[in-house]
Amino acid sequence: MVTTIQLSEETQQELFRIVTELQGRLGRKVSYDEAIMMLISQTRGVDDARKKFQDMFGILSDEKSVWKDLKKLREEEEKRLARLAKS
Repeated sequence: MVTTIQLSEETQQELFRIVTELQGRLGRKVSYDEAIMMLISQTRGVDDARKKFQDMFGILSDEKSVWKDLKKLREEEEKRLARLAKS
């Protein structure tokens, strides 16, 4: 079944960018429908991973300061790895 959906111009442009990126990555034509389904699949994957992470570290889920500290540590680790990769 085919249907029409309304998108803002900004959303339409972003979706077009995603379709173009996917076409370049996959080396074939990609429909808007396929791109949207890939985005949905990725979102579900992220949600599943987030849920598993929260199940493992559930006690921290309401501690905003802990999450800020974890994010800061991760950023510092990424910078360190980038420096090591350059040397």
